[in-house]
Amino acid sequence: MASEDDSKRKCFTFIWQLENASYCWQKYPESIHSPSFTVDEIHETNWKLELYPFFDKNDAIGFFLRRLADNYAGSVQIDCELASLSSDGTVLHTFKRKKLEIGSAGITGGSVARKKVFPTISKHSLTIRCRIWESFVEMPKQVQCFARTRITVEKRSFMWSTENFSSLKSLEKRTCEIKSHDNSKKFMSLELFSTGGLICDETIRFKIIPNYQDMKMSTFQLSVVDASKNAVKCFQDEFWASDTYDSKDFTLFCTKSELMEKKSVYLPNDVLSLWCECVFAFGTVQEEIEKIDSDCIAVVKKKPDYRSFHKEDEFSVPKCILVDDLKSMLNNSDVSDINIRTKNQTYPAHTFILSARSPVFKAMFSNDMKEKINECVDIEDLNDDTVSRLLRYIYSAEVEELNWVSAANLYEAADKYEILSLKDLCSSYLMSNLCENNACEALVLADLHQDEDLKGFVQNFILKHVGVIINSEEWKQLEETNLKLVYETTCLKFKKHLK
Repeated sequence: MASEDDSKRKCFTFIWQLENASYCWQKYPESIHSPSFTVDEIHETNWKLELYPFFDKNDAIGFFLRRLADNYAGSVQIDCELASLSSDGTVLHTFKRKKLEIGSAGITGGSVARKKVFPTISKHSLTIRCRIWESFVEMPKQVQCFARTRITVEKRSFMWSTENFSSLKSLEKRTCEIKSHDNSKKFMSLELFSTGGLICDETIRFKIIPNYQDMKMSTFQLSVVDASKNAVKCFQDEFWASDTYDSKDFTLFCTKSELMEKKSVYLPNDVLSLWCECVFAFGTVQEEIEKIDSDCIAVVKKKPDYRSFHKEDEFSVPKCILVDDLKSMLNNSDVSDINIRTKNQTYPAHTFILSARSPVFKAMFSNDMKEKINECVDIEDLNDDTVSRLLRYIYSAEVEELNWVSAANLYEAADKYEILSLKDLCSSYLMSNLCENNACEALVLADLHQDEDLKGFVQNFILKHVGVIINSEEWKQLEETNLKLVYETTCLKFKKHLK
């Protein structure tokens, strides 16, 4: 039976969705595991999936199938397949094993580079599919089991206003504490202070102090909000309880005197406004086996929806109809409450849809920014084609056919409005279509948007084709415009030789 086409063989399929996977805190050798499940057709054996988010010194993610204690004392011989799936059910990476003999506590699986899996996570969810066959015996029926694990997180976003900023003295601290919603626990402290002032300009500095007693990891982002209610991102990082440092420091993009010179922009009414966004993971999870389908006729006729495993009753609206209804609202001015305006066109839109799909739009419409007041968002730095594609994805999760230019432009737009699934999709396109002629452009793009995964991929490509690329006009132009990036990339070649 092992040589037969696996797609025609009856098997046990276990589909596990891990929600908020981006906030896994387990560092190797720690793992997070699925709910356990029983394969009745193979001697009622018990199993679980194990995920190692930081396998092999943080460069890889590990997927494993482990047999648990059960009433069957002997070993079983199985064929199995472990696969990570995208939000639309596409297989991203797979491990296949044939004729495995697994006893109690036996394990099988493997690891893959994190950038091949985690950049494609949609809305921080990861889906893993495990299929199990008996190696030499035809299983009596198809069985599908759906399970879900949710890493619980608490998200906070708020405006931190520092009043009487001009009176801030050197080393004087302004402090903000981030607490739980019920104010019973302090998650993080923020400190603002200035240094210098006698010989050089006073530098505005920040110190972030997490409270690891109550959390496993957190993400933090801080932006300066100007008088026009535009947010300028100035810091973004992660904090891990397993790391040795107890705080992080960073410097504002301009000095105190420079802020004072532009006080009409950054200090209206002598107030420095800072927009803070943070997510805290506390090491707690919720898990459940949602449903088990064991009717082989129903399984053949019904295509599983890997994108969502929420419970549905017989009266639920098919998702395709829901998507079509949302698409019909695009460019529908009858019920729109906001306009997206480029240099040449105006697109009617809906604040609740934009807010649901983009944290940037959500922040924009949740506060009394000029866009909310004027009921218009001016986007003059993006062309009409890019804005049209962006809105189409926001309303339908669909992307029109891309080329290199449109993918690069859409990548920048997705990053600007923090639509991570679209950014990942465009990044995947750029990686797949990378060539010697566009490598320099891709390197600059990745560096500009601080995309370490894309940047590392492009740098490796350049080093593999270094003989051609460094003699190209594009490389010579890069040497003139961004020598630091050229130096950083070429140094990697020597570092690899030294290893």
